[in-house]
Amino acid sequence: MRSKSFAVRLLLCAAALALVLAAPGACGAEEAPAVKFPEGDWAFNYEPTVSALQVRGDGTAVFRGAEYTLADDGEFLTLTDGETELRFRYQVTEEKLLLYMPQEYTRAKEYPGQGLTGAWIGKESEGTTFIFREDYRFLEDGTFTGAYQVDPEKGTVLLTYIKYFDDTLCYFSLEGEDGLTVEYPWPMVEKQTDPA
Repeated sequence: MRSKSFAVRLLLCAAALALVLAAPGACGAEEAPAVKFPEGDWAFNYEPTVSALQVRGDGTAVFRGAEYTLADDGEFLTLTDGETELRFRYQVTEEKLLLYMPQEYTRAKEYPGQGLTGAWIGKESEGTTFIFREDYRFLEDGTFTGAYQVDPEKGTVLLTYIKYFDDTLCYFSLEGEDGLTVEYPWPMVEKQTDPA
């Protein structure tokens, strides 16, 4: 009886080991290659008839009307024109194409905080604000509210909106005590022709 029990346990251990070794990423298994940003003429989903980014097969791109040389490492698009370098994180899945647009903020002196907490005012767009409270509630642009979760190791903040938007995972980085960059994901669609 004892040898039968031992044989069953040995068989179960061997099966478990086989499952672990067959798992993606286990014991030197190759990771899937990075999915590149697809070629084409892309628009943000809120303006589907306005071209935002054209990605060409010859290693060039047009972003908001300006020509650039394109480098794509499977996680970031880097656009250069000799003087300017723009770098955008992106995500491609079967269901969606997201381009993470960085927005810079300055800490509002009237509402100090530590780290991400506090009030932040957009540097480029008037009216663009974030308030991150210590109780993990946020207010965006004075209108949109919800709860947030921070993962400092990954440099992400998950915004869980009360209404209007789905949960949104953003990347962030702090520059000293008074600077914040938030990379907000914007869904993209293939540019559509204007129905005019």
